[in-house]
Amino acid sequence: MRPSLPLLFALSAAPLIAAGAQIVLNPAASARHIGPWSFDIGAQMAQPIGDFATQVDRAWGVGGTLRYRLPQARALGVRADVSWLNYGNERKTVPLSTTINRVLVDMNTANDIAVFSAGPELAVSRGPLRPYAFGFAGYSYFYTATTVGDDDADGSAFAQSTNYHDGGLSTGWGGGIRVPIVLRSAELAVDAGGRMTRNGVRSYLRRGDIVDQTNGSYVVNPRTTIADFWQYHVAISIAPKFR
Repeated sequence: MRPSLPLLFALSAAPLIAAGAQIVLNPAASARHIGPWSFDIGAQMAQPIGDFATQVDRAWGVGGTLRYRLPQARALGVRADVSWLNYGNERKTVPLSTTINRVLVDMNTANDIAVFSAGPELAVSRGPLRPYAFGFAGYSYFYTATTVGDDDADGSAFAQSTNYHDGGLSTGWGGGIRVPIVLRSAELAVDAGGRMTRNGVRSYLRRGDIVDQTNGSYVVNPRTTIADFWQYHVAISIAPKFR
């Protein structure tokens, strides 16, 4: 039986977690010097579920987290998350315009999702393995944008337009595990986990849903479904130390 992508995603983080667990230097003692703030950055993969899975295979991107642990109860904290996910691109080489048809440019249409959220977190703050769980509410933004760049230069875009967008309330819950790596000026940790992101009904585009017309205009054919998905991540977490 072929293993699922979430399982492969988690297994890919196993060597990092194992390495982190081997070089922890007395985390219980060093935790007293770690400040209340920490931040994460890492890779993400989103796996659509339900009706959304019939329209979109999966999405890949990056994400970041800013976290604050309460000094009076270090197991409790609050977190703010942001993630950017891409679920498809459509690339074409086209004339710069109908009158400048001998200059070709690269046109890329990207289908993306941005998620902004915040909520409480409950976490184990000491030990070589530190599980955590959290809930969140926020805003998810589904958008399709087209950029145009030089086809024989460095690929930088000189024009951009948003072709379609939709957004609204996003809620959910998640969890994971951190493996600390204690250093002199900060505590690093390998963080692997996932979350269920519930967006409700969204309208969005995918590859082929923008149809160019002969008169230079275009027509969009949006799809409307419940657009929930699982998000999985592998990240590096950094918590600065203070004297």
